[in-house]
Amino acid sequence: MKTRFLFPNRFRLLGWILALPGLALGCFALYQDYKIPGFGVSIWPRSPYFHGPIYQDLTKTLAILLVIVGLFLIAFSKEKKEDELTAKMRQNALYWAVLANYMVYLVWLLVVLTMELLKLDKDPLGSFADILGMSTYNLFTPLIIFIARYYYLRYSKNGEYIVGQLFYLPEKPYKMRGRFISVPLLLIILVSFTGSWFFKGDVELKDWMQILLLFLPLTLLIWGYSRQNNEDEFISTLRLESMQLAVYVNYAVLLAANLFLFFTDFMLVMFLNLGTIALFFVLRFNYILWKHTKETPNSKQGLLSHN
Repeated sequence: MKTRFLFPNRFRLLGWILALPGLALGCFALYQDYKIPGFGVSIWPRSPYFHGPIYQDLTKTLAILLVIVGLFLIAFSKEKKEDELTAKMRQNALYWAVLANYMVYLVWLLVVLTMELLKLDKDPLGSFADILGMSTYNLFTPLIIFIARYYYLRYSKNGEYIVGQLFYLPEKPYKMRGRFISVPLLLIILVSFTGSWFFKGDVELKDWMQILLLFLPLTLLIWGYSRQNNEDEFISTLRLESMQLAVYVNYAVLLAANLFLFFTDFMLVMFLNLGTIALFFVLRFNYILWKHTKETPNSKQGLLSHN
C-alpha cells in the first residue's frame, strides 16, 4: 500500500518558506492588529445596512493563504524514499490528527456549554462568544497535528519506525447510531439552508441550525470511526485515501472562500468548516466502499496489488 495524491519532495521546502512568514504575519495581524499599508480592496457588502463600498484589508487573507498552502505542502509532500512504511505513518498521522482535532472541539464544546448552562441562560448555545476563535484555530489545527504526529513517527526512537495499530469503535452499536443521527441532522440542515437561500436570499444560519451544526461533527466522527464488519487492509486503504481526499477538498474550499468571500460570508464558511472534514470523509469513504462491494473479489485484489 502506497500513499497516492502527494506532491513532489521538493515542495516541502517551499511549504516551510510559505508557512513560517505566514504564521508570523498572522500573529501580528491577529494580536497586534497589523495591516500591510495599502494592501486591500473596496467591496460591496450584501448587507442592506451598507450603502456603499467598504475597504477590506487583505493582510489576514494573505496570512491564511500562506499558512494553509505552506502547511499543506509540508504535510503532503513525498519523502525521498516513499514506501509502504511511510504510507502507514501517514495513515496513522491522519487518523490521530482528525481524531485529536475533534477531541479538542468536543472539550471546547463541553466547557462552553457547561459555562453557559451554569449562567441559566435561556439559550445556552446562542451566545458562544468563543466560536469565532475556535473556528479560526480549526483552520490550521488538523494540518499542524498531522505534521507533528507524522514527524514524531518518522524520527522518534532513533529511527526505529514503529507504527501502532489503529483502533476504531465497535461496529455495533456505534456505526448505526452515528449514521442514524447524522443523516437526519444533515438533511434537516441542508433543506432548511437551501430553502432559506432560495426563497429569502438569506444565507445566515438560524440559531437552531447552529445548534445542530455544533453537534453534527461529533455524530459524523462516531460514524466514520466505527469499524466495518469486514475491516481489513483493503478497508484501511480506502480509509487513508478517503481521509486524505477529505482534507484536500476541505482546504480547497477554504482557500477559495478565503480569496473570494469576506465579512460574515467567510465567517460562515469558517463555522461550517468545523465539521466539513468529517463530512467529506464519511461521504467519500461510504461511497467508495459501496462501489467496491459491487465488484468481484478479483477486482478488489487487483486494486490492492495496484496500491
